Amino acid sequence: MDPSPVLPNFIILSEASSKVGTNQQYNVIGVCIDYLDPTKSRTGDDMFTFTLHDPWWTGPSGTGMKFRFFSKTEKLLPKVENQGDVVILRNVKTMNVKGELVGISNSASNWVVLPCSALRELESFQDLQTKAEWFGKGIPNHYPQAALPNAAELKYAKYIAASEDTMSWRPLATTTRPQMKAIMEGSGGQAPALADKFRLIQDLQLGKFADIFGEVRKIHFKDNFPKTEVHVTDYTSQQALYNRTSESNAGGLDGDQYGYTEDLANPAPSKWPGPWGRMTIEVLLYDPHSSEARKIIKPGCLVLLRNVQIKMDPNGTKLEGVCRTDRYYPDKVNVEVIKPQKDDERARSLITRKQQYEKQAKAEGKVFYWSPLDMPLKRKADEINVVEEEQKSKPGKNAKRRKKENRTKAGTTRQEGQAGVGETNVESKSNTNVRCNSYEVPRKSIVDILDTISLERRTPEGNLYKLPFQNCKYKSHVRVVDFFPDNIADFAVPRNTDMDLLSDDEAGEDLSGIDLSQDHGDRIGWEWRFFLLVEDARQPTAPGERPTRMELLVADTDGDFLLNMTACNLRDNKHAQQLAALKEKLFILWGDLQEKKEEISSTAEASSVKPSARPFECLIKEYGVPIRNSDEQVKGTSEYDRVFRLFGTTI
Repeated sequence: MDPSPVLPNFIILSEASSKVGTNQQYNVIGVCIDYLDPTKSRTGDDMFTFTLHDPWWTGPSGTGMKFRFFSKTEKLLPKVENQGDVVILRNVKTMNVKGELVGISNSASNWVVLPCSALRELESFQDLQTKAEWFGKGIPNHYPQAALPNAAELKYAKYIAASEDTMSWRPLATTTRPQMKAIMEGSGGQAPALADKFRLIQDLQLGKFADIFGEVRKIHFKDNFPKTEVHVTDYTSQQALYNRTSESNAGGLDGDQYGYTEDLANPAPSKWPGPWGRMTIEVLLYDPHSSEARKIIKPGCLVLLRNVQIKMDPNGTKLEGVCRTDRYYPDKVNVEVIKPQKDDERARSLITRKQQYEKQAKAEGKVFYWSPLDMPLKRKADEINVVEEEQKSKPGKNAKRRKKENRTKAGTTRQEGQAGVGETNVESKSNTNVRCNSYEVPRKSIVDILDTISLERRTPEGNLYKLPFQNCKYKSHVRVVDFFPDNIADFAVPRNTDMDLLSDDEAGEDLSGIDLSQDHGDRIGWEWRFFLLVEDARQPTAPGERPTRMELLVADTDGDFLLNMTACNLRDNKHAQQLAALKEKLFILWGDLQEKKEEISSTAEASSVKPSARPFECLIKEYGVPIRNSDEQVKGTSEYDRVFRLFGTTI
């Protein structure tokens, strides 16, 4: 058929897709190569989604531009019956819908559909009236009728239809489950449960496609190679996977973590962080999944890999997964990093299985790193010597300079912030820079809070018993006389964010052995955790008598509120400014207490230091913490530590 030029007042689909963000309306003619059954939109309107193609489309073969037509009634939606129908659209706009360019209808839009089965027979206006479909056909006259195509438009429609390569069209899918759900529920029925391709590794089957949710233990790729290989586990076992044994991790001698004695002629295989056994599947990613994975995936993160084909490896010895390029949607990415929430049952179950495996590996004497990033890196001997020398020099480094700076700062500001302990009017010297939330309870002294008489109760029979603790909140007037740990850089501690998904009884991982100088990604978070030793602000009247003292825990968000700072790794030089700011903030709270602790070496002298901090009003909450593995604990009962924690107080 002779070529037909693009019509006046019409544009080609490639130009239409470039109209995004312009709010311009346009007219297009295209061949429908894909469509879905009408559904209900979120606003309750009827919606019809279809894809148009023309000879000038610049996208991959078999693709086109997607359009969505909305209407208050299904009768006004485009009457597309088959692939190959030609659709004429007038007054539509292009919008970005979740990253995809889509033609969207509006109140001024209309359409005409020329069925492919009758296209050759359409010659006259009478033919169009009997065989074409259009907006408003058969509807009462108060709806505007779409204009039927003229001779030039009809010729153009036949030309683009004849230019189509029907072999490149995607086969029409049957009614999808979401569509079936809308149809059945709209008819008063109940839709069947949605199909779910999610599979645990233990349930993977050869030749099937599955969605895999798991933890990345290793990622491997080469810059000049388009494929990426990820090793994923969900801590379930599959007999058809490769069996990783702990013996394969041997290399060098025991204690040779830097590999000084490694046999270079016969190098050991790459170290594996665990888990051991048949728990990890290798998934090969093709673009665009591969390039996206290199940007977002790190060892230790949780990922969802969609539509993974399960097949045998080239040697036919084990299962592996493949994520290929989608033929019809080549830009669709099936790799997603998951940031788990507490209501994410899949993530919660995975972390629980991981915790159970960690205990099992420890019992069997197998090395298992909670995060692959925890594996020690190999470093040269001279680098180790430099690190060791730096660590040796740290304790006394710049101590004199620090003391000199502290004394310089101890000028007018500190004199204003402190008052003599011997003054009789306690209220007049309260620290107004430390405040607590409004809490309508009377002040209570520390001696009264600690009084165990408040824990005594009697049964209805009159028998006396004592509670281990009580859930109470108090307001008190105190001053800080000591703190722990002694190094303020240790006031922030690492927290395994994976454990946030578990309950307090389930969570519990020792992070003391982690090398915090390494990058642990999002797995390690930081929170405040330190103790303040406080005493009653009002001094005893009896000579030689000391005020009652108590330990107050400052932790987590209560620490954020107290300091108006977010916890971080204060031992990292990158956070030196935060550490300095923290010390200045704490000076407002406890005065020159830090300097006095640094100057005093013996415990005896430390206990005799007279506090000079100004007292402040604070809120305290009491609660109990179960004692784990107590030797004296009676089976079926629980013992508790009585804990007092600062809250609702800010500097």
